[in-house]
Amino acid sequence: MGNCCSCQDWGMGLIQKEEEPPTAAPSLHSKKENTPHSRITKATFSAVSPDSIRVLAGSSEEEGIRKRTNGNGESQRLTLKQSLQQSIIQTPRRNAEERGEGSRREAYSVVQEEDEDEKIGSILSLGDGWHKSIASTARDSTDEEEEEEDAGRLNGQSQGRDDSGFYSGWDRQADSDRNGHETDENGWRRSKIETFTNDEEEKDQGAGFAGHAPFSVDTTRDAASRDEPEPEPPQLPSRAQSLSFRRHREPSTLHVPSEEYGSIAAAMSAAISGDIISIAEGTYNESINIAAVDVDIIGAGDRDKTIVESTSRPVLSFRAMKGTVRNLTLRQVGGGCECAVDISAGAMQLEGCDLSCHSDAVIMVRGPNTRPVISGNLIRDGTGAGLIVTDSACPTIENNDICGHHLDGIVISDGADPTISDNRIYECKTTGVLVKAAGRGTLLNNDIRANAISGIVVQDRASPVIRGNKIRDGQGKGVDMYEGAVGLLDSNEVSNNIMDGIILKTGANPTIVNNKVFGNKGNGMYIFEGGMGVLEGNDVYENESSGVAIRSKGNPTLRRNKVHHGRKNGVYVYLNGLGELEGNEIYENRMDGVSVKSGGNPTVTSNMIRDCRGKGIFVHEKGLGTFDGNDVVGNSSTGVTVATGGDPTLRRNKVTDNKGHGVCVDKAQGLFENNMVSGNSGDGVHVRNGGRPEVRGNEITASEGHGLHICRAAAGVYDGNQVHANRKDGVTIRGAENPTVTQNIIYGNGGQALNMCDGGTSTCEGNDLG
Repeated sequence: MGNCCSCQDWGMGLIQKEEEPPTAAPSLHSKKENTPHSRITKATFSAVSPDSIRVLAGSSEEEGIRKRTNGNGESQRLTLKQSLQQSIIQTPRRNAEERGEGSRREAYSVVQEEDEDEKIGSILSLGDGWHKSIASTARDSTDEEEEEEDAGRLNGQSQGRDDSGFYSGWDRQADSDRNGHETDENGWRRSKIETFTNDEEEKDQGAGFAGHAPFSVDTTRDAASRDEPEPEPPQLPSRAQSLSFRRHREPSTLHVPSEEYGSIAAAMSAAISGDIISIAEGTYNESINIAAVDVDIIGAGDRDKTIVESTSRPVLSFRAMKGTVRNLTLRQVGGGCECAVDISAGAMQLEGCDLSCHSDAVIMVRGPNTRPVISGNLIRDGTGAGLIVTDSACPTIENNDICGHHLDGIVISDGADPTISDNRIYECKTTGVLVKAAGRGTLLNNDIRANAISGIVVQDRASPVIRGNKIRDGQGKGVDMYEGAVGLLDSNEVSNNIMDGIILKTGANPTIVNNKVFGNKGNGMYIFEGGMGVLEGNDVYENESSGVAIRSKGNPTLRRNKVHHGRKNGVYVYLNGLGELEGNEIYENRMDGVSVKSGGNPTVTSNMIRDCRGKGIFVHEKGLGTFDGNDVVGNSSTGVTVATGGDPTLRRNKVTDNKGHGVCVDKAQGLFENNMVSGNSGDGVHVRNGGRPEVRGNEITASEGHGLHICRAAAGVYDGNQVHANRKDGVTIRGAENPTVTQNIIYGNGGQALNMCDGGTSTCEGNDLG
């Protein structure tokens, strides 16, 4: 608060002696005359109220003497100094009572001079910042001998009175050590006191005590009153005690509303760390700001009847070290783009509240090492998201109902790492949980259901741990991961979503283990547009489309998964999809176990592909792929079918007990090497319609039809195979276009070893016809 020269001059002019001619009062910024009737000594500067000015003005008219009546009705004479001391101590208290400011604290200190005859009290009003106080004292005497003695004493004390009339020869260091004050270069002493004001009061009233600007005062005292005993001034607090008198009391419970505290803000401005502010039922139109002290704010009644509402600003802002807010209804009812609760520091606990926002997100948690616990709340109806966790914040969010938001239930971004457990996140208009922009976090045992677009979205290099959640009944996808997303999905249930269960695309590369993915109306898992990931130990079943679909350069690794009872294919690789399938059990799907087409080129090794209602392996429409060491067993159609331009490589597979042919090649090609083809209901290997495969080193046995049947303009190379114990012919060539049949061992079949009929031709060399 600045010092106005006009205010200082006016205050000094009020107490000019009556007998002096009226002249302009000197400013503290100008030199002061050395008159025989006045002198200036070192003192303090204070904010003085208008009542004090009136006292001073009245006293100056009575030559420094003020009358009062004592308890017996007798008139007493007070010196001007006594009047000033009484006024500056009592007036701020009276002003505060008139304003009803129970939340404001005043503290008073008095600085005592070395000279016991020159004492002056001063008030230090709590305001905005540190305040210096200056009050000059002078003494007027009609006794010339006393004036000469005083002048002599002053000359002895100080050798260097400067041009302004101030002494420069004080022992400042000793003075500072004795009284705990600071002394500046001009010999002025300053007391320090910490400021505690309410933000709302500062906005309404401005800085300083009651809005009064400080000014300087000259006080005079006549010789007759100089010898009267003066009241002892209050003791100046020690430096350690000078923060505030509020810190000298024990924590207690402050009740709102009450005679002392008409609002939550009033109680907050009076609170010390450890206080509990108890809120009675009612509606409070204000904002709560917890910043300077660690307090608990508790609703004392029914949560639904204890309501705090705010417009154009958050209902609750928290920046303290710790504190609790419990059992309240907090509503941000519109205006601007403000959240209902803004937590930017500390480790608060937000418990059992009903929270909503008609402006933006309901809760914002931000800032490094911000670690609140948000537990047991109803977080609903946000115009934006339910919770936004950002900027490396690390909250714990547990056992909340998070629902009905116009955007996402929870958003995690920018390095935030929350722990989100046992929540119910439902009926949000976009996503249950969105993790983006390198966000992290642990999602544990949450029920994420009935959200409009996705249960969980992970994007933009985010890397959460998602474990033990139920992600279900969504109007879109269960889990959608893209744009370089990584992270871990472990032991979740992803079920009954309108679209796909889990989607990986555009560089997503998570680890997905031990999940149950079932009942989704799309694919169980859908990997495309460069999506990757390790999918291991998952149980994928009863999805309306394929269990696992891979396309458009999708390249996941699937290990030891169970993919079964799907309404279509078990694994479907198409449109240039890739992928490695190893050690999976793919069974009892309504269509094919593994279907590859349109440039799909997976590597399929050591899988069990069984009991599907279609084909075990179906490679068609220019599909590719490498199939090595798989068991293709008991499927309702062929074990392996390659058709319409398919060109796979099959090595060391066991193709057994299928209800159709073991291997069928139709208008296609491919390499079939060292496979066991046994016990199938049709032919062991059936090639037709211009098919041209290479069939080398296979064992073809125990088929219900022919061992090897080449027909309908088919060709190809058949070399080094063992063809035996088939019910019909070992090798039948019917209407073929000159296939090459060499170095085969053909024996023990029910028909002929080699039967060429219906105009079929071939090149047969080196075969053992047993």
